[in-house]
Amino acid sequence: MKKMLLKFTLVFLLVPSILLISQRTHAYASYSAYHSSYSDGGNGWIVQGSGIYYFTTQGGNPNTTITREILGGLAGYHFNLFFVGANYDYDSIVTSGGGNPTSTDSFRSFGGDIGLMTYNIYLLFAYYFSSIGTIRGGTPAGPNGPIDYNNGNGYQIKLGYNINVGSGFGVGPSLVYKNLTYNNLASGGATSYTFATLVPQVDLRYSF
Repeated sequence: MKKMLLKFTLVFLLVPSILLISQRTHAYASYSAYHSSYSDGGNGWIVQGSGIYYFTTQGGNPNTTITREILGGLAGYHFNLFFVGANYDYDSIVTSGGGNPTSTDSFRSFGGDIGLMTYNIYLLFAYYFSSIGTIRGGTPAGPNGPIDYNNGNGYQIKLGYNINVGSGFGVGPSLVYKNLTYNNLASGGATSYTFATLVPQVDLRYSF
């Protein structure tokens, strides 16, 4: 009877202990895998599209409407905390109404990206080594007519937050500061022009 009681006591104590150790080991392994994934986001290729569209109306007789459209994309490789890739950006501001001809300021830029990227948060710096700009595009020629700029360059800083939605896709907001400078003219006008903006965007990402 005593031997049976001893065996029962040993089993009663050992089995829960083994299960508890097993659960803790599994939990630690799961936490370690998640923490590693969270801290560096894993390695692999990333393709990301960015954009925003909005308009504002200014009072007057008649009113003036300003429409803003930004479309961009980047592609590159993410390893540990670092990202390296290429970046394209299109930015346009259309002014219409107010009794004046519709005019478009547009900027097309191409460059390289480097930055830091975790599972969720990313900070990217882009240098645009090629940029073309048009001021007052679509308006009649003349002193206040369109001006084309070439040989521009500049930079962009983006701080964003990615929300994983599954199957390699992610979406989230970002805040972008962009500064472009043009020194050469394709058509008449001032000798230089600088375009600087701070604007929010929505980013859609695919990782593989």
